[in-house]
Amino acid sequence: MKTLKCICLLFIGFAFIMGCSGNYGNFKRQSRSESKVTKQQLIDNWADYDIRLIYRMGHQPPRLIVIIFDMKNDDKKITVERESSKVNDQAMWSEIVKENTASDGEFTLVWGNYGPYYSTGVQEIWGPDNQIYGYIIYQEYAVVLNTVKLVDENTVRLSGRAPRAVGGR
Repeated sequence: MKTLKCICLLFIGFAFIMGCSGNYGNFKRQSRSESKVTKQQLIDNWADYDIRLIYRMGHQPPRLIVIIFDMKNDDKKITVERESSKVNDQAMWSEIVKENTASDGEFTLVWGNYGPYYSTGVQEIWGPDNQIYGYIIYQEYAVVLNTVKLVDENTVRLSGRAPRAVGGR
């Protein structure tokens, strides 16, 4: 009898977990070599995407920490929990690329002397329907990418947060 109860509880727990996890997608991290190629493709083909920018406030000027690329040629949409700015034209995009391209030609969101500690990553944004929604370029360790949550059948909402301080007294 105890075995039957245990099996029933495990089944109910498994069904609950599977039911709760159905509304979430995920971020798929790319390796450094894949990331470099993808960044260049996104930069070159910027007009194929609706591009949103997220800045870290509290700095003068505010610092760009996330660029979201939402594909235009599909019916899927990406929204974000935080305030973001939209890239409106080629002049604006060219300025962003110019400001964030290092002397070696690498596109990076690393500012000032943080270079040795931070790097720029690329992740794919996948919905719970196992379809790609877009891409995100972000400054690693300046933002923690939390969730990709399904809002409706064609929209996901991204959430993230600033990292927690480590150490101290």
